[in-house]
Amino acid sequence: MKPDLAPGILTIFGITGDLARQKLLPALYDLAHDGLLPTDSKIVGITRSGISVDEIIERIVEQVEDGGRNECDNKIIDWLRQAITIVTMQQDKDSEYDRLKSVLDGIEDDLSVCMNRLFYLAIPTSAFETVTTRLGSQGLNNGCQHGKMESRLLVEKPLGSDETSANELIDILRSAFDEQQIYRIDHYLAKETVQNLLAFRFENPLFSSSWDNHHVAQIMITAAETNDVSDRATFYEQTGALRDVVQSHLLQLLSLVTMERPDSLSAEDIHQAKTELLKQIQTPTPEQMTTRTMRGQYDGYRLDVDNPDSQVETYAGLVLSADNDRWRDVPLLLRTGKDMAEKVTEITLVYRDNAHTDNRNSLTIRIQPDEGIVLDLRIKKPGYSSDIEPVQMSFCYGEVMDGPHPDAYERVLVDALRGDKTLFATSEEVLASWRIIDPIVAAWADDEVPLEPYDPGSWGPAAAQSLAEENGGDWLTAKLRVCEIDHNH
Repeated sequence: MKPDLAPGILTIFGITGDLARQKLLPALYDLAHDGLLPTDSKIVGITRSGISVDEIIERIVEQVEDGGRNECDNKIIDWLRQAITIVTMQQDKDSEYDRLKSVLDGIEDDLSVCMNRLFYLAIPTSAFETVTTRLGSQGLNNGCQHGKMESRLLVEKPLGSDETSANELIDILRSAFDEQQIYRIDHYLAKETVQNLLAFRFENPLFSSSWDNHHVAQIMITAAETNDVSDRATFYEQTGALRDVVQSHLLQLLSLVTMERPDSLSAEDIHQAKTELLKQIQTPTPEQMTTRTMRGQYDGYRLDVDNPDSQVETYAGLVLSADNDRWRDVPLLLRTGKDMAEKVTEITLVYRDNAHTDNRNSLTIRIQPDEGIVLDLRIKKPGYSSDIEPVQMSFCYGEVMDGPHPDAYERVLVDALRGDKTLFATSEEVLASWRIIDPIVAAWADDEVPLEPYDPGSWGPAAAQSLAEENGGDWLTAKLRVCEIDHNH
């Protein structure tokens, strides 16, 4: 069933940047192609240097067709051409926002429709204060000119570099917009398999009744990437893997996997359950930093970033714990890395074997690529022998699910247009995540944990495997074959 969306005006600050080119513009094309955008919807692109609508259209066509899809539909391209307006403006001048307001008011006057206004900050975090304070001071935070619809602010991570800077950023955003108007984007949460996680957990008694420390021995979350950092050198030197992926994506996934059942599936109740869980996560103590955290850097990174002395990690591995009755004494293993053997994001639960043998079952929720859910079992081989062999029971989205599979940014835009905040991080979640990560950042900055080298295209440093083994587990990603689909057929 298609969502019922009211027409809105999406204003993109940074329309010429990489995020808009690679994610937002193709997502808008796909939403229009699928008939999800109301015909009166409008897109306003903000740029400092100037660009024409035709140049934006060329970028959309290039990105869509280079992405392996069919040739662009000319009707959709024609609609986008008339829907897009470009505003060239200096973002640090109040008078420019008066002019932007006139443009938005004029769009509504031409259509005789009062519209929700979405402001997407596809710009560096350092520019957030400049833009948001002026949106507020010039009245662009109050919805349409007749006050009947809403203004919403969409912001991308990084949401600070520690708890202090995150708090400062929250105050900056709240100085112009109410918390309810602020949509903090984590595109991992918009992936189809992540959305299905709560239904899988709570709507299947087989799993909901065994989702605890009596049955689960370890939980492992992996986010591995095959690309290096050569195209993001400046950003990565300032950030590193721990801040870039663990603080945001992996802790968000962990909260969904381990939180208590919310009172309802409303956005408010889900966020409350996630926040409570994050507050219960225990950061390793100073004495545990060398046994429960490890960091690595792929060989060649220092050349990629032109810094022969860089100590920035491209691999981060952690073992956390939860101080609650459901998960006490269960190791929560998280890892992420650049230039790894495979591109994969997945969650694996390893079930306990109370008979004290090695016959453990595992449940894997693959988020990307080839999304699906796989249960690894052991059965007797067919025939006269009593030999046991591993088999899989699998549910693979690409094979069994009909209907659309919206890209993460398509879902982000749809939910923002309809005002559904379920898949967006709250300020409380952001701060709780930084409280978990900050002590680890500090320990690593003081060189309390050695920076381990690893080969590009591997599964990370040797110490990463030791980290898992010393905490009762084994990284299973390289051994599990999850929903591998032959895309040539």
